[in-house]
Amino acid sequence: MTKRPRHAKPDANQPDMVLALRRCGLCVIIVSDLGGDALDLFVGDPVAGQWCQVEVKDEDGALTASEAEYIARWSPHLPIVVARHPADVLRAMGRGG
Repeated sequence: MTKRPRHAKPDANQPDMVLALRRCGLCVIIVSDLGGDALDLFVGDPVAGQWCQVEVKDEDGALTASEAEYIARWSPHLPIVVARHPADVLRAMGRGG
């Protein structure tokens, strides 16, 4: 499996997404700088007690081969969201339409 660089550059919309999700009361842990197979964020809902992994993408961003492989391998077992907007994460966590 191809590894991402140790300090990959996050998508430009990641800081705004993190801020918006935190303002909605979600716990956001940024793991994008771990490199390897790490997706960008772990997002938790302290009320519902649920977590998901989030891969943040800009409007035109595409998954890398490594990201796609990771998601294909783990999404049947773990909640994973590819998000272009905070609403994508909120919907996946049952917090929005």
